[in-house]
Amino acid sequence: MRKPGRRKTRVVLGVTGSVAAYKAVELARALIKRGCDVRAVITDSASKFVTPFLLETVTGHKVTTSFWNETESGAIGHIELADWAQVLVIAPASADMLAKLRYGFAETPLLAVALATKAPVVVAPAMNVNMLSHPATQENLRELVARGIQVVEPESGALACGWVGKGRLARTQEICWAVQKAVSSQDLAGKRLLISAGPTREPIDPVRFLSNRSSGKMGIALAREAHRRGAIVTLVHGPLGARPQVPAGVACVAVTTAKQMFDAVLARAEGRACDVAIMAAAVADYRPSSVAPEKLKKADAARSLELVPNQDILKELGTRRACAGAPFLVGFAVETGDVAALLAEARRKLAAKNADLLVGNMAKDSFDRDTNRVWIVARDGREEHVGTASKRAIARRILDAVVSSIGSSLCLHTPVQH
Repeated sequence: MRKPGRRKTRVVLGVTGSVAAYKAVELARALIKRGCDVRAVITDSASKFVTPFLLETVTGHKVTTSFWNETESGAIGHIELADWAQVLVIAPASADMLAKLRYGFAETPLLAVALATKAPVVVAPAMNVNMLSHPATQENLRELVARGIQVVEPESGALACGWVGKGRLARTQEICWAVQKAVSSQDLAGKRLLISAGPTREPIDPVRFLSNRSSGKMGIALAREAHRRGAIVTLVHGPLGARPQVPAGVACVAVTTAKQMFDAVLARAEGRACDVAIMAAAVADYRPSSVAPEKLKKADAARSLELVPNQDILKELGTRRACAGAPFLVGFAVETGDVAALLAEARRKLAAKNADLLVGNMAKDSFDRDTNRVWIVARDGREEHVGTASKRAIARRILDAVVSSIGSSLCLHTPVQH
């Protein structure tokens, strides 16, 4: 899951005989777009829904369908695939496949690859709702999870069989996120991260409000990256226009005003409730002193608004640092001046808010953009400039700085192997 130009992640895509098998083509395209080299292995029943030729056209590789035609070189093709894979993804995974995975069957090339590979395994089940909820299927899923296999939960909705319920193949994006996680260092595994994102809105009357240009993209990128690295993530976000595009495992808490964000963050940072708090939201510093119950008419509206300060979330978190178990604290500062002024403000804010890291950025580099440029200032005096890059790349560097600063207090993990 890397940018073009870097070494590609080697993905073996297994497809089984579910009606959702046709979605494997879309999944293969999505993985390739994200920098993966994809090779497909399909079962005989899967070939009734999607042809090997189509998958070969998309992936650029011959599709393995049988033990008897898998190679002409004399090598054992399914073992070669098992060794080649950096991650095995089975999507869709039928109920039959789940049962056979659990008991170590090897009657098809796909089952043999799953049995032989040392790579992480991701399965995305898809089946009838009653088959999914059957105790045998649920027991099989629990056993697979216990072995370290990552299960991407199916979605609820209308199923091809006519039933309505849980059993639809997870969204392509969700499966791609699972693949990213499977091949990533789990250096934040089990750590609880609380991240704020987006703007707040301070109402003037029922139709007007004070706000800012924050899109929330930086906070969302941090949530995605933290989840990819194994963290348990809670994202408290202001109005974004739509549900943030984050993995299903990220808990999202939607708020509107600065007061609501203050309450939501403090409630989730109390005591030992989180290990790291990253305050990336652009919280309004002020709000109107009163909110009109009805729309203000132009003829009656005052020429000025009386504003009162909002509670400072970062400062309150910093004040509570004396408490046992207080989280590692990361703040943000956005400025419109020059770099020297930004760094001076970042250093001042770091000390004044009692934070551990302060991320400074320019409004012109961040608002309304998919990229950012930041300066990371640490409590111990270290300062790092990260040049213009995607917000995903910036998020990675910020979390690298968090892990580096916490050091030995983090228990570092590697991905669970199948």
